[in-house]
Amino acid sequence: EFCAALDTLFDTLGDTHNWFVFCINPNDSQLPNQLEGRSVKGQVRSSGLVGVAKRNACTFEVGMTPDEFCQRYRD
Repeated sequence: EFCAALDTLFDTLGDTHNWFVFCINPNDSQLPNQLEGRSVKGQVRSSGLVGVAKRNACTFEVGMTPDEFCQRYRD
């Protein structure tokens, strides 16, 4: 019974897609229309977002046929 439940769980997880949201505050003062580059850079660095992006760039996959690709990206 336990193994069957695990199989069901893993099947369900295998059919899902993970999405991650990283919230970056544009400034420490919470003022509109102001961007503090130093603050944003620190948040990106401390969250490890650059490393995540590099790893995902290598593992990102899209499944489409060559015809689908041509239709989607045709001029």
